[in-house]
Amino acid sequence: MSKDRTLRFLDPRRERLYRKLDRVMGRIDEGDLPMHVKEVHLFGSFLRDKKSPTDIDILVIYDSDATLQMYEGKNRRGQPQWRFWEVRRSPARLRGCLKSNAEKSVDINICPSMEEFRRDLAYEMDVSLLIWTLGDRDWHNKLIRHFTQARPIPLVLVSPASRSG
Repeated sequence: MSKDRTLRFLDPRRERLYRKLDRVMGRIDEGDLPMHVKEVHLFGSFLRDKKSPTDIDILVIYDSDATLQMYEGKNRRGQPQWRFWEVRRSPARLRGCLKSNAEKSVDINICPSMEEFRRDLAYEMDVSLLIWTLGDRDWHNKLIRHFTQARPIPLVLVSPASRSG
């Protein structure tokens, strides 16, 4: 992952949300999760030009077949057997790995596809951004491009050499 530049938001609330996103994405990059993550999308007020967003909305798309295989075992006869109770618990366990229960400013949605997520929404998504896939984990630069291309969000790009603290 290339992290040549990083974002620094001038709005303190947006900056705190960005740091929380950085922590969540670090855990996804580490990979030791109870679901097989395929993609990560951002949506909502953090991406829009809302002055001071209250939360960050994250959509985690998982591979249902690969996740199911994570919970495959063998029965006494050596035949494949899935631990479905573990599969059912995996979304809650994934949220627990990525954020604390008390963390109301991080909203994590988990779905097998973007289409299914959109179908279940009560409203139309106005903006969304694919920031991470298994083949392209460079989410920092996707956010930099998003916020520097026609977005009036006050921010500063900081290179590692000039970063303090």
